Amino acid sequence: MTKAVLARIPKKYEEHLIALFRHFPDASETQTVESTAAYLGLIWHCGPEEVPRLLHLMTVRSRGAMTYRIGDPQCCLGATIQIQLTIDIPGGPHHG
Repeated sequence: MTKAVLARIPKKYEEHLIALFRHFPDASETQTVESTAAYLGLIWHCGPEEVPRLLHLMTVRSRGAMTYRIGDPQCCLGATIQIQLTIDIPGGPHHG
């Protein structure tokens, strides 16, 4: 899953995706990450206000392999973020 998603995002954001999988190891199975902008900012070494921009830049050319939704803000934690990973593996089940 990691390699399939890495192949579809810009190379300069590979470390961000690797950090995401490192901090959310079940993401490969669930294909979903739910977190807050504050936590993603910590693991990506940026401020929570930069997280939506980074997500946009990471996903804009992923052809749907990685999408995200920004939810309501949480007290002191920034917005809730849901990231969806969708990879169609030939011969495998369709996720989407």
